[in-house]
Amino acid sequence: MKVVPFFVCVFISFLFAGCQQASLSVEDTGKSLTYSMDGKPLFSYNYAMVYPAPGVDTVYKRSGFIHPLKTLKGEVLTNCSPSDHYHHFGLWYAWTKTTFEGNEIDFWNLNKKQGTVRFRNFDRVSDTGFAATLDHVVYPDSPAEKVAMNEKLEVRIGRTDLPGYYVDYHTTLRCAGSSPITMEAYRYGGICIRTREDWNDQTAEMLTSEGLARDQADGSRARWCYFQGKAGNEDACILIVANPSNLNYPEPLRVWDKTVNKPAGDVMWNFSPTKQQAFTLEPGKELSLSYRIYVLDRKIDAATAERL
Repeated sequence: MKVVPFFVCVFISFLFAGCQQASLSVEDTGKSLTYSMDGKPLFSYNYAMVYPAPGVDTVYKRSGFIHPLKTLKGEVLTNCSPSDHYHHFGLWYAWTKTTFEGNEIDFWNLNKKQGTVRFRNFDRVSDTGFAATLDHVVYPDSPAEKVAMNEKLEVRIGRTDLPGYYVDYHTTLRCAGSSPITMEAYRYGGICIRTREDWNDQTAEMLTSEGLARDQADGSRARWCYFQGKAGNEDACILIVANPSNLNYPEPLRVWDKTVNKPAGDVMWNFSPTKQQAFTLEPGKELSLSYRIYVLDRKIDAATAERL
């Protein structure tokens, strides 16, 4: 039997690992990080301020979100700042009804001018992901502006054994100062996705880990949820899996049913851990939430989602 020298084995392993690593890449455009796999764009993380269309109130500006989120075949699966909800930003993160220093603060509905979320800086950027700091700001662009929470966001990209890829999304919130903040019990808030406009009740299907479809999912609890349909001429699926360590796991869902956003009928959905129970973040403590987001170039079933 021919014995391969140890250093040769190490060199081959190094080359193999290098090839695997080289399949992922990132480009910094000066406004966003665009990640690619084997030369195919996956998504852009918009760290610069993104403004709405000309003629729309600039209160609807935002930084620190993912859009477009694409399949490997190039189909866009997210919708950003649609005219019916300018404050929807593809795949984003914000809290809606909170109480801070005795006042109600809404970081989601930007038109209220109570709060927003801003990218501050990157702590780390690599071909496989990034770590960033964001500020949750109360009364933005006013003399009363103040940072209520600091957010550490870590994103990591990986391959799957199915056609597609995954994005690990891990966020940790801490109070920025000596004041606590309460995420009140409310129907939505947290990580959210607005899917492509042509995915509606006729063209796409939703399923949760509890076997519920779109019209039954709102207010239910779930470990995972997917939405899938035709994207162009190809099948595509978004599956979001919540980490068992998350607050109030299995987490409540906020899902638009087919009656909510007529006439388009498209979907906004999110894992909303404080939908049924408030949570107060105290100074010196933290709130961490983790999700794995699969973007697949095929449809799946419940058994496949459960395996993933």
